Amino acid sequence: MRLLAPRWVISCLAIGMIVACGSNRSNGVGPGDDTGGPAGGDDGGATFGGGSSGGSGGGSSGGVFAGGGDGGVGPDASIPITVTSIDTCNSGAPSGLSSTSVKALLAGGSAGSMRLLYPYSGTVFPRGLIAPTLMWDGASADYVYVHLKSKAFEYKGCLAPTATGQLLLPQPIWEAASAHAAGEADPFSLSLTTIASGTVTGPVTQPLIIAPATLKGSIYYNSYATKLSTAGQGAVLRIVPGQNVTLFLGANGCTGCHAVSANGSRLVADPFLPGGGGSTYALTPQGAANPSPLVANAPNGTFVGLYPDGSLYVGNAHPNGGFGGPRSGGPGSMGPVSSGLFETDTGNAVSNSGIPAGAMMPMFSPDGKDLTFVDTAIGNGNGQGIATMTFDKASRTATAYKKAYQVSDSSTYPGWPFYLPDERGIAFAIGNQTDFTGGALGLGLAGAVSNATSDLYVLDIASGTATLLAEAVGFASPADAASNKTYLPFSASDELHHNFYPTVSPVAAGGYFWLFFDSYRHYGNQGLERQLWGTAITVSSTGSYTTDASHPPFYVTGQESGTGNHRAFTALDPCKMNGNTCTEGEDCCGGFCTNGTCGVPPSCSNIDDACSATQKCCDPTLQCIGGFCAMLIK
Repeated sequence: MRLLAPRWVISCLAIGMIVACGSNRSNGVGPGDDTGGPAGGDDGGATFGGGSSGGSGGGSSGGVFAGGGDGGVGPDASIPITVTSIDTCNSGAPSGLSSTSVKALLAGGSAGSMRLLYPYSGTVFPRGLIAPTLMWDGASADYVYVHLKSKAFEYKGCLAPTATGQLLLPQPIWEAASAHAAGEADPFSLSLTTIASGTVTGPVTQPLIIAPATLKGSIYYNSYATKLSTAGQGAVLRIVPGQNVTLFLGANGCTGCHAVSANGSRLVADPFLPGGGGSTYALTPQGAANPSPLVANAPNGTFVGLYPDGSLYVGNAHPNGGFGGPRSGGPGSMGPVSSGLFETDTGNAVSNSGIPAGAMMPMFSPDGKDLTFVDTAIGNGNGQGIATMTFDKASRTATAYKKAYQVSDSSTYPGWPFYLPDERGIAFAIGNQTDFTGGALGLGLAGAVSNATSDLYVLDIASGTATLLAEAVGFASPADAASNKTYLPFSASDELHHNFYPTVSPVAAGGYFWLFFDSYRHYGNQGLERQLWGTAITVSSTGSYTTDASHPPFYVTGQESGTGNHRAFTALDPCKMNGNTCTEGEDCCGGFCTNGTCGVPPSCSNIDDACSATQKCCDPTLQCIGGFCAMLIK
C-alpha cells in the first residue's frame, strides 16, 4: 500500500461483455490494495445500471453493477466509501433458472443439515491466488445462490454448481472482492443457498477475510507423483500466484529436496543421481523450466539453507549411513555427511565457517544475519532441539551458538525451523517420525501418514517459548488441542495432527506473515489428500510470539490435485533493475518503486519499499520488517 496524495481514482471491472467504472472522490484513501485501491467517495460508485437507492444494493433493476450513492462510512469509521454491488441473479442468471426459483433462492429457507466444508469460518486469504472453490454437504443443488458482502463490496450470484457440492467462485468476482478488501477492518460475510427440485436449503453463513495485500513472489513445491512429468516421479513444481501449477524441474527423472533463496535468484535441489549430491540453479526473470545447473553435483545439496541472496548455502547434515539420513527415510541423499558452508555457484566448500557438523534442516533469517537448524547434538544425539547462531557474510562465519529450544517429550522431534520475517520468531514442526518427513520419504499417500503425527509451532526467540499454531492446524484455540476439539468438519482422527514442512514467505504482506505447509486432511468434499495450505500469521506489534497468531488456513489454489504435495517454498521473483516497470518496491533490486518504475530511493519509504535504520518508513504506523515497510493489524 503506497501513500497517495488526494486524487481521482477510477475503478473498472469487466464481466463478460459488461463493463462498469466508478469514480471516487479524494476524501481519503479507503480499503484499497497495495496501489492505493478505491479511495473514499461521496457520490461516485459503479454507475452501470444506475439504481436509485444508495448503500449496498442499488435498485433491483440496476443490472450487474449497482451504484451506491454515499455508500456509508469506511471501516475506520471516518472514511466514506462507495459500495460496489454486483448482481447476477436479477440479470445474468443461468438460462435454466426461472424467476420463481431466483425469488425462492433470495428468500432462503431452512439450513437443515447443510454445512460449509470449505472455506473454514474466519479463513484469511491473500490476494493474487485463483478464486476458491466453495464446498458443502447436506444439500442437493440444481442451482446455488452466493452472497458475499462487506461494507465496501456486495455480490449476489445465482449460478450452476461446478460439481456435486462444489462451486468455483467466478474469478472476476473474487478479484473484484479482493480489490475492495480491507482485511480485518472490513471482513466479508459468505452465505450459500441451494435449490434442488424446487426445494430451497440455506442459507449457511460464515465470515472470511481477504488481506489488503497480494501474495509476493512464486511458490515452489515438491511432488513425487506429478502427472506433469513424463517420468512420473519426483519433481519441483511452481505456482505463480493467479496461475495453475507448471513443471519447473524434473522432466526426465526424480528431483526433490529443494530450497530457494529468499530473493528468488537461486534454487538447490537433489536430482538423485548416482553418488549423491544436489544441483544448483540460477533462476531468471523469465523463469524457464528445467534450466541447466550451475553445479551438477553440488556437495550436500539436499534441503539446504540458502543465504537470502543465493550466494551461499549450508548443507544438511546426514549423520546416519544409507539412503535418506539423517535417519532411514529422512531428508537427503547418501550418508553419513556432515553439514558445512558452500558457494552456490561453484560448489566450493568454505573452511572454518563455525557451523556445527550436525546442523540439520538449516535456514537463514531473511536479512542473513542469523542461522537456525536442528542440532543432532541436542537430546543425546537424537536431534531433539533447535539451535541458532549469528552469521557474518563478510567473514563467512557463524558464531554465538545458542540452544534455543528442546522438546520435553523424548518420543518427538522438532524439524524444519524457519524464521519469521521480523526474525523474532521461528516456525517449526514437532512430530513423532525420526525421519522428520511424515513417513515414507514424504510421499504423502494414505499409508505414508497413517502413523505420522506432526503439528506446527512458533518459537518466541526471546523467551524460548514454543506455541502451537492452533488455528492453522485445526483448533479454535490452543486449549482445544488437549481434547482434540476441532473446527475441521470430519473425523478428528483423520484430519488432525498431519501438518508438515512449514515455510514462510520472506516478506510481510497486509499485516501478516504467510506460512505454508502441507497437510493430510479433507479438502472440502474431495476426500483426504496431502496438499498445500497457507495460514496468515498476524504480525506482532510487540515482537512477542507467545500466543497463537495463526488463522484458519486456505487451500493453495492452482496446485495439482491427488499427487501428495509438500514443502511449498515461497520466494520473491527475481528482482528488476532501475528503469523497469514495477508495482511495489519488493519488485525492484534497489527496493524502490516510484510511479510504476524501479528507481532511486525517495526521502522516506512507502509501504513495500525498502527500509533500514537510516531509510525510514514515511508512515510512522508502518514497521520495517525484513527490510521492507510493512503494515500492522490495528
